[in-house]
Amino acid sequence: MSVKSYTYISFPGTAKDAFEYYHSIFGGELEILTYGQFPEEMASEFPFDLNPDAVANATLVSDVISLAGGDAMDESAPGLDGTPYSLLLIAEDEAEGRHYWDAFLDTGGEVVLPLELAPWGELYGHVRDRFGISWAINVSVS
Repeated sequence: MSVKSYTYISFPGTAKDAFEYYHSIFGGELEILTYGQFPEEMASEFPFDLNPDAVANATLVSDVISLAGGDAMDESAPGLDGTPYSLLLIAEDEAEGRHYWDAFLDTGGEVVLPLELAPWGELYGHVRDRFGISWAINVSVS
């Protein structure tokens, strides 16, 4: 038996844009399934009203990250800003770490904690991307 772990994020109607954005940063294989792609007989079984353009499920698998997610089923989805959770990227060299750091900032992200030398001797920082997701980046320093 094989088990895999994905981080699953519910977006407030922005899942398609978010996953296309993450695909542009991380590469890999992207799959997006909207509710409109379900057969009519299956769609009628959902216990909520469907927006056919909403993302039912998306997955992004690359050498760097495995993400899953979709659009929240209703308007009661919690906001993503200020979340106590971060996705952690661990880079083995500074150029690689700064590549991801800059990719988030160059596309509308904001610095939460600057990418600087941390007390444990590695570069560390937090950035919030334009979709409100917090990314912690840790870089090994030789």
